[in-house]
Amino acid sequence: MNNMDRVIFGSVLLIGLGLGLNAQACTTTGWDDDFNVPANAVPGSPTLVSRYSELCALEVSDTSFVQSDAASDTRYIGRFYVLPKTGGAGEVDILIAYSDETPTTELFKISYDGSNFKFDAGGAGGDSGMTAASSGWNLVEFEYDSDSSTFNYWVNEAWDFNALSYAAPTGTFASGAGTVEAVQLGAPNGMGGFTGEITFDAYEAHRTTNVGALVVADANGSGTVTSGDATRILNEVSLGGTLSSGQPDCNENGSITSGDATCVLGKIAL
Repeated sequence: MNNMDRVIFGSVLLIGLGLGLNAQACTTTGWDDDFNVPANAVPGSPTLVSRYSELCALEVSDTSFVQSDAASDTRYIGRFYVLPKTGGAGEVDILIAYSDETPTTELFKISYDGSNFKFDAGGAGGDSGMTAASSGWNLVEFEYDSDSSTFNYWVNEAWDFNALSYAAPTGTFASGAGTVEAVQLGAPNGMGGFTGEITFDAYEAHRTTNVGALVVADANGSGTVTSGDATRILNEVSLGGTLSSGQPDCNENGSITSGDATCVLGKIAL
């Protein structure tokens, strides 16, 4: 089995989104939904939350996170989308992997400092990498391999749908060793001085293969981008429309508007 902790936030996690419509009900299947779940993460909440794909997303503004105890592997490849909407200055840990389910012993973590994503796979004082973040949604993928003591990461890289991989990691360095037993996503150590919110979507993890990017602008979830996706987006933004089941944020700016339908048509014309 390649899939080991296959939890796609866009389809199963946390916040019901409303646009003056009936909000969607979301659950944390595969994750501990009694462990520091954000206070506003209530199924059926009318709160409008940015989402990258499908119907639900995770948004944190304090010491809030979800935790998965499904992993038990020396190789862990994860992918998620993150949209920082923060003010002020600081540094916030957004993903931490542990070698125990307590959890206490850190194996690696990903942080955000307001301009960059930082990767640490050696614990305190360990090796680290840094790469710039964009102002909209960011695609982050990482590969932790305890057997070879390596850590690879990709940030906003182009996914090759033919080769089903990225050309090369954004960065790579030596890591420590240990089995991943628990993963926390959100702001497990608090917002680190920031105000505002951070939104996460489409988390997925595998044992052996890259997870890869979603199909941008595939608003109806068909697997391809057609004029039907533009129609699907316009239906969502119209009064009485329903939420798109695929990836409607074509311009990846954190909001779904008629501009995303225009973006779809532009992709088709290329």
